[in-house]
Amino acid sequence: MELGLLSLGDWLPDPVAGTRVSQQQRLRSIVDLGVEGEELGFDMVAVGEHHFNDYIVSSPLMILAAIASRTSRIRLATAVTLMPLHDPVRLAEDFNTLDQLSGGRAELVLGRGISSDGYAEFGVEPAAAREVTVQKLQLLRGLWSEREVTWNGAHRPALSAVEIQPHVLQPDPRVWMGTGMSEDSVRWTAELGMPLMLPSIFKPAEEWRDLVALYRQLMAESGKGAKAFVGACSHVHIAPTSQEARDSWRPYLTGYAEWANRMRKSDVRVDFDRIVAGPAVCGSPAEVAERLLSLKEALQPDIHLSVFDIGGLPAPRVSANLELFASEVIWKIR
Repeated sequence: MELGLLSLGDWLPDPVAGTRVSQQQRLRSIVDLGVEGEELGFDMVAVGEHHFNDYIVSSPLMILAAIASRTSRIRLATAVTLMPLHDPVRLAEDFNTLDQLSGGRAELVLGRGISSDGYAEFGVEPAAAREVTVQKLQLLRGLWSEREVTWNGAHRPALSAVEIQPHVLQPDPRVWMGTGMSEDSVRWTAELGMPLMLPSIFKPAEEWRDLVALYRQLMAESGKGAKAFVGACSHVHIAPTSQEARDSWRPYLTGYAEWANRMRKSDVRVDFDRIVAGPAVCGSPAEVAERLLSLKEALQPDIHLSVFDIGGLPAPRVSANLELFASEVIWKIR
């Protein structure tokens, strides 16, 4: 199981200090996260895309390009690119630029998002999101595999012998589908023959076991077993002792979860202890390693992405998390 980092880019006040960094500082902290991730031995850094709220990364490929300029090894992924909102031609141009600049380290995680927020502003009908995603994905792959593309479809103007510049550097870029909330979405991903990136920040790892087994079964039955990659992600916080980890993270995770619930218009009460006993990973190095090894046993994922930078947690404390995780946990997992 490879280990990576994921930032969703929330820009929230520090609930302890009562202050909020500037947007510039927050965006730069995500770039620094990726750079430090390479230095500490992480395999991937992934950045999420959101629009019109205080998740302030609307263009993850630009953040990843900044990380690429300061790194040489770590892989660079979106998580997720909201495919229904993008023109595949423009996405291919931007992705290819990142791929060239990074020496072929770019990957895409595509998805429809956990809500339809932003769809109206981009002129997309939520009910058509799956159809739009499939057609745009087909065009994107065609733009990578053919030098000149002629295309006609329902969701953008036709193309006639168009050659995208720059070319993609990798012969076959890896494109994940960020989904898995239902059996239907898992079957859809397997039908497309794509790697599966789970939204596993929402439920304990064990609750995804059956869907992952179904995905691998369907991929094997269709002759695509070699491409049945699985990714998982978790909110993670680590400190020298379990009590210190819980005490230091409680206001940040609680504040973040309450804010996220308001965005989703959910009135579910936030229970910190329930979250850290379930999908989130929090504790001493030994406890964090044990939780991730349990996730590894349950799902056998090819990569796990840790989300460290949520809820206004100050950048120096995020960095301390990374360093302790790298020194005390990574080698146990590998």
